[in-house]
Amino acid sequence: MDVFKSAQRLVLALLFFAFWAIATSVPLAARPSDRFSAPHAPHSAPVPAFPDLLRQAESGAAEAQFQVGLAYQLGLGVARDLAVARLWFERAAGQQHPRALAGLGFLRLLGQGGPQDLPGAEMALRQAGEAGEAAAWANLAELILEYRPAERSQAIAFLERAVADGAVNARYRLGRLLIEGRVVAADEARGIALLNEAAGQNHPYAEAYLASLILEGHTAAGSPQRGLELAQRAAESGLAEGSNELGLYHLRGLATPRDPAAAAARFRQAGEEGDGNGWYNLALLHESGVLGRADEVEARRAAILAAEAGSLQGANMAGRMLVRGEGGGRDYAAARPYLERAAQAGLGDAQNYLGLLLFNGWDGPADPAGAMDWWEKAVAQDHPGATNNYATYLASGQGRPADPEGARALIRKQAEKGYGPAQFRLGLWLEQGWRGTAKDLSAAVGWFRRAAESGHAGAAFKYASYLEAGEGVAENAAEARRWYRIGSERGNPDAQFQMARILFTGDGVPADPAEAESWLQRSARQGYPHALMILGEQHFRGDGRPADPALAWAYLRLAEEAGMSEGADGRRFVESRLGPAQRAMAIARFQQLAGQIRREREDE
Repeated sequence: MDVFKSAQRLVLALLFFAFWAIATSVPLAARPSDRFSAPHAPHSAPVPAFPDLLRQAESGAAEAQFQVGLAYQLGLGVARDLAVARLWFERAAGQQHPRALAGLGFLRLLGQGGPQDLPGAEMALRQAGEAGEAAAWANLAELILEYRPAERSQAIAFLERAVADGAVNARYRLGRLLIEGRVVAADEARGIALLNEAAGQNHPYAEAYLASLILEGHTAAGSPQRGLELAQRAAESGLAEGSNELGLYHLRGLATPRDPAAAAARFRQAGEEGDGNGWYNLALLHESGVLGRADEVEARRAAILAAEAGSLQGANMAGRMLVRGEGGGRDYAAARPYLERAAQAGLGDAQNYLGLLLFNGWDGPADPAGAMDWWEKAVAQDHPGATNNYATYLASGQGRPADPEGARALIRKQAEKGYGPAQFRLGLWLEQGWRGTAKDLSAAVGWFRRAAESGHAGAAFKYASYLEAGEGVAENAAEARRWYRIGSERGNPDAQFQMARILFTGDGVPADPAEAESWLQRSARQGYPHALMILGEQHFRGDGRPADPALAWAYLRLAEEAGMSEGADGRRFVESRLGPAQRAMAIARFQQLAGQIRREREDE
């Protein structure tokens, strides 16, 4: 039987699975921390004569107790131990030591070295501020902004007091708030002035943040050369965010030659120093191939490290890679907490993938209603992939009362914005008259063309098949062949099969059996049944190759499992001619090919 027919168009039974959303690219960007003014010291500042200092602390000297606590907090000359640091701060704070009160308030605020204690943190920070430790007012302001945002005016008053009293960390924090226009009315000129004052006093967070502003094009913050110097200073001080900013300068070639390898080294350094954004940026480098080749294994590893270090974008990326099996096998259970964290923070990509996880029941019972809830949140952000998924199931009444008209409006809106999967979906609905959509083949073909031009591989195949058949559009065999090739190169197995047909038969082009064979193999590796059937026939007959009945049986069995009755007939015919040893070999070849097809699909 000749399986190579003229154009074959998929008749898609809409739609029993959720299409993958095309992941939107996230720019390399990572701003320095904006929560709480942590104490910071260079790595090269160990406490001298620590045994003598410890003896003084144990004898009751408040300053020595504070210094011992600081050494344990920052790991200066001793192993870092926040619980021990907190104990020494408590002892010094009992003697009303201002800096110890400030340090104790900070640890209580973040729950470091012991349980979080907001009332205790507020009391210690107020006492420290009243005792002249101006920096404590800045952290008290942060406490209010974080946990009592309705009192933001009081928080700003505390920041202003801290600035007036000379606190460098308050200059950084208030400057940042003024630039970003959050909590307080934007005032870029004053914000940059405050940041410059803080950077002039070697405040590493201010240096890193100014460097990030310059990188983003805020010319009032300084020249690119100054931005590079600020990033270098912040990195040299041991600040992880500074290392990350310096990596971005190397990556973008701003005031320094572009050097992705140097950027990767800085991102790694930032990650190892505790900045999740460094790991996230490194993951993006590995995934994009900027370092020479794409490496999904390393990208996935770095994304997980980013997520564990607190990066929301890293959590989103790790969840997506674990769901899709990028860089390793699929692991839905591991993906779920990452996606939930990022989705709850409002990231549309994470909301979309969490919806897929719930709808398909990949990590427990299917929950269409829960999936639609998350997709609806992403739709509110105009997330194209989530809109595509939400509209599909809204039309068919899964997880929501059916609303085909509302679904079509959503799909059309995304299609008109140029989103390829929505254009393809709208074409399918018009082609088939699905759920009350008026059939309109000419309009359907027009949407397939637009989706193909937007990069959709399946649409390229559909458009090519209509061009070849001359249905819904004027027949144009040459243009059909061009779109079959485009669809093939984008990985569509139907288009790859058609390219094999064209090149085997020399249909409008010089025959090229070698290239035809390549496309046929690529289509078969994705489990396309007609390609599997053809290869089975060829291996049985020995067309262009030595006959191999065992391998032929394996291909025909795969075609049979893919739903081709002809494959079952062919498999039985070949099987009747195999001896026991050949049958065992045929089963082994089948298992090997089936595993390759699964891996190929995992990599899609």
